[in-house]
This record gives sequence, structure tokens and C-alpha cells, in this order.
Amino acid sequence: MQEQFGDACYRDLFEDSRDAVYVSSREGSILTINRAGVDLFGFSREEMMGMDIRTLYVNPHDRERFIQEIEKRGTVKDYEVQLRRKDGTRLICLITSSVRRSPQEEIIGYQGIIRDVTAYKKAEEALRRSEEKFSKIFRSSPDWIAISAFEDGRLIDVNDTFLKITGYTREEVIGKTSAELGLWVDPEERRRFVELLREKREIRGHEAKFRLKSGEVRIFLRSAELIELDGETCIINITRDITERRRAGEQIKKLNTELQQRIVELTGANKELDAFSHSVSHDLRAPLITIGGFARRLLKGYAGALDEKGKEMLNTIQSNVKKMDALINDLLTFSRSGRQAMKFVDVDMAGLGRDVFEDLMTEIRGRKIEMKMGEILPALADRVLVRQVIMNLLSNALKFTRTREKTIIEVESRHEGDWVVYCVKDNGVGFDMKEAGRLFEAFKRAHRQADFEGTGIGLSIVHRIITRHGGRVWAEGKEGEGAAFYFTLPAAPKNEVPANSRT
Repeated sequence: MQEQFGDACYRDLFEDSRDAVYVSSREGSILTINRAGVDLFGFSREEMMGMDIRTLYVNPHDRERFIQEIEKRGTVKDYEVQLRRKDGTRLICLITSSVRRSPQEEIIGYQGIIRDVTAYKKAEEALRRSEEKFSKIFRSSPDWIAISAFEDGRLIDVNDTFLKITGYTREEVIGKTSAELGLWVDPEERRRFVELLREKREIRGHEAKFRLKSGEVRIFLRSAELIELDGETCIINITRDITERRRAGEQIKKLNTELQQRIVELTGANKELDAFSHSVSHDLRAPLITIGGFARRLLKGYAGALDEKGKEMLNTIQSNVKKMDALINDLLTFSRSGRQAMKFVDVDMAGLGRDVFEDLMTEIRGRKIEMKMGEILPALADRVLVRQVIMNLLSNALKFTRTREKTIIEVESRHEGDWVVYCVKDNGVGFDMKEAGRLFEAFKRAHRQADFEGTGIGLSIVHRIITRHGGRVWAEGKEGEGAAFYFTLPAAPKNEVPANSRT
């Protein structure tokens, strides 16, 4: 009766075990296996009975080493091996087994337990990789990382950046508290920090001052969190030196304050300059008007009393009065072009060019002039200022082509990224390319005033206006073969069609 009861208990334990339990012959044939074993490998019990257990091994050499070990010692414990399920899935298992012997003590087979540790091994590997990743981050971080005991602040570990910044050696800090090292400039601040961390369990972006081994005080930004390490509550903190950033911020703030002051000063200076320009314009023009008026009256009322030399002198006076008036106008335009508030709109450059050309043609008689316009792209610019650019460039083209039997002026444009390149080309007298760099300087001229009138400011105005738009301006030419002037302006938005009504 007891034997039957023992067999029943053994059978219950065999079937109810959560691990696979098996019995096999010495040749490897499975003689019996429990439900857990059937479920583990995915076969039916009928399929597994009589199965060669060696077919379950991923690597046949593992089976050979298992046999050698168990027959040498009689038992094996936690023998790690890879086994294969019916569907091909690989399992990591631990086998604990012993030999079965005959009454004559001969080995007739094996019996044992197979435990699936696949999930555990994967978790173990994931943990190992996580720890390895953390270790790499900890050691190589450009910020200092320190782990300390929560209660007393005793340093448990620090990275190399901590040592580099503070100036201490590892031996000098491990096991010491921040108070002993005198790290916190304000110890009371540490107390508040710890209390806040106790309440929140994590802190982000806390600013504090620390004293280095050298005595230097620097500003740091800290983030900290409570963690459990070997049963002890610890603080892991990441600390970044923001001293230079703070100083730079203060410097920027100071510069901004100074800049605002300069803006106020410049605004006042501009108002004074406007008033001065208006005064100069009025004060210079008043005597010019008087001089010109008297010269005209002399020529008209006293022409009979003057010889040719006298008349020539009066004509010279009138001519120079006109030049002086033109110079005053150009100087005022040059001054305004650098200070005038800009209003960016979509500008129909083709229409603007035609309007300017027609205005200029009203003052020209008896010349053969051809204006060729290709596809002129719109621009995003200040219409009033850009009109002055076109006016100056077309005026120059007309002036320096008047010695030609037929004047040909070509205007064209092309896209260049977010910009439009415009070109005004003529068949005039051209210029020496050695002078190209000086053409846009005020009062610099490529030709004698006796040959071509002008104040020498027109191209300077062009340069200033285009520069204010963020563009570039340059010239190409050859003596006797004409000149080409290029400038760039921001392209108008592609989804909008500029119209004259908008400019």
C-alpha cells in the first residue's frame, strides 16, 4: 500500500512540476516526459515518446560534452545548453541530471530536469548591456556625474569629468562628503536641495555655486534623482559648468544695453542730421539762386555792355551754379539713402524700369536709342529706393553712350537661389577694369568731368541702397566696348504675382 502511495506521489510531482522532467535511455531515446516538457518543446506526448533527445540540441557537441560530464561524475547541475522547439525556436536551458543504473551498477540511461531560462538570460543580457551603456555614459560624459549617499552626502563614485573640473583625485573624494570637501559655497543651499529632492525625488535645472579645489567659485546647472543602490538610497546628479555661458549672457545683456543707448543716440543724431541737411540745402541754395539770378539778369539786361569774354564768364557762372545745385541734390539723396526707413513690398521691376526710362527720354532729343528688356523678374524690395537705383544706372547708360551713333541699352535678370541678379548693359565708352573696384566710391570717376558731366555720387548711392537690401553690386566693362552693371535683390515670393498696384 505504501509503495502504491509513493508511486502516486511521485507521479503527481512528476506531472505537476513547472520544469520539464524526463527519463531517457543511454542511447538518447526519451522513455517518459512530463506535461511541462511537452509544452516546452511544442510536441505532443506521443511525438516525444521514443524521440532521440539529441534532435533537440542546437549544437551536437553540447550533447557530447553532457554525456562525458555526466558519465564521469554521475551527475551534472545547471548545465547550460541551447535546445530547439518543434517550430525551430531556440531555448536557453539549464539541465540538472543524474545517471540511471542497473542492479549491476551499469549505466542504462539518464533522468533529470530541464529548466527554460531563456527569458532570464535575455533579461540578464539586457541588464548587462544597460549597465555597460550606463558605464560608458558615466565615464565619458562631458558633464560631471556623481553618485552620493542620500543621508550624509558621502561620495560613492564620480566620473573623470568631475575630477577634471574640481581638481581632486579619486582617492581624495571617494568616501568624503561634499561638506568635507567644501564643494557647496552655501551649505544651507545643499540642505534645501536635499529636502526638495526628498519631496520630489528628482530635480531638473537647479543652479548652484561650487568651490573647486583651487578655491575658484564657478556656476553649475544640476539635475538629480534618487536611486536605490545595493539597498541604499543614493543621489545621482549630473552637473554642467555654465560659468562661461552665464558670463557670455551677462556680456550680451551689457552689449544690448549699450546698443539700445547707441540706437537712442543715433536716432537723435539722425534727426539732427536731417535738420542739418535741410539747413545746408536751404543755406547753400539761397546764395546759388542769388548768384544765378544776377548772372541771368546781367546777360539779359546788360548784354550790349559786355564783350564776349564777359558773356562767357557769366555763362560759366550759370553752368557752375547748375553743377552745384546737382551736387547738393545728390549729396542729400546719398544721405537719405542710408537713413530712409525701408518698406519691403513686391516690386514689378519690369514696369518700374519702363517708367524710369520713359521719364528720362522726355529730356533727350535727337538721339537714336534702343532699350532691350528681357524677362525682368520681380523683387522683394523698397520701391522708392530701387527706383533711384534704376534711375542712376539708366542715366549713366544714356550719358556714356551719347558719343555712339546708336545707343543700345539691355536690361535682363536671372534667378540665383533666393536672389535675383539684374544687369544694365550699354554699348558706351566703357571703362578700364582696373577702376572697377573704385567706381562705387563717392566722388570717384572713371572719366574726366570735361568729357562727361556728373557729381561722382550716383554709383555710391546705388551701392548704398543695394547693400541695405542685403544684396551685392559690381561692374564689368572694357574701354571702348561698353559696360555692364549688376546688382542683386531678394526674389519676390513665388506664389504671388506682383502688380503695379502693390508697389
